[in-house]
Amino acid sequence: MLNVMRRQLERNWVFLLVAGVMLGGFEILLCAVVASVDVEGAFNQMTQFAPPLFRAMIEQNMMGGSPAGVLAFGWNHPVVHALATAVAITLGARAIAGEVESGVIELVLAQPLSRARYFAAHLLFACGALAAVLAVGVAGTAIGQLAFSLPPFGLRLAGLFLNMLLLQLAIHSVTLLASAFGREGGRVALIGVLVAVLSFLVNAIATLWSKAQFAMPYSLHSYFDPRQLLVQDHLSASSVGVLAVFAAIALGCAFIRFVRRDLPG
Repeated sequence: MLNVMRRQLERNWVFLLVAGVMLGGFEILLCAVVASVDVEGAFNQMTQFAPPLFRAMIEQNMMGGSPAGVLAFGWNHPVVHALATAVAITLGARAIAGEVESGVIELVLAQPLSRARYFAAHLLFACGALAAVLAVGVAGTAIGQLAFSLPPFGLRLAGLFLNMLLLQLAIHSVTLLASAFGREGGRVALIGVLVAVLSFLVNAIATLWSKAQFAMPYSLHSYFDPRQLLVQDHLSASSVGVLAVFAAIALGCAFIRFVRRDLPG
């Protein structure tokens, strides 16, 4: 198992480092912007002249234009989701389908290594990689608040970290399930991207359009609300439970398919 995880680290450490630095840097930059701009004044101007749809979007995401609301919005920004989801999808697609495509998986499993241990090694590495990247992002928020004299979120960042980690593990588990059936890493990654983008869009549309709210429970992103976590200091147990159960079911299905699958087919 350790050899598999070490190989994954050697293959992915540059990608993970870049993703973490970009995420942390984005959060620090956002803190700098919030500290240097009259956030509430800018918010009032935007809501005064913006069309009704955009006004609703701004009000929904920025919690009245408070600095804390804007920083919370930063964790729901497409850039943040793109960086974290890229890690979840890339590692899931490479774990099985990518190794089948390259022919490496036959050589690895020819060693005294069971499929269960191989699967566990990739899962543990993905969990650790996602946790490390998100930890850098959370540290960026904390450092930015300290450096620019903004009110700190404190332990609320721990709840944010947990909720975001579970969201990305859910996306990783779906990608890993597709990887257990696939032969090409690129096609599997495309499936993961489509699932993530569709989930994000459904949540965004359902948030802004009352007639689409019925679809919100079907979006993974609806179970991650940084405004509720950072501004209202409330971590929803139901959101944590849904994401955890979803990830567990998808991982279980992926494992069953992988151990029964003929390789390289």
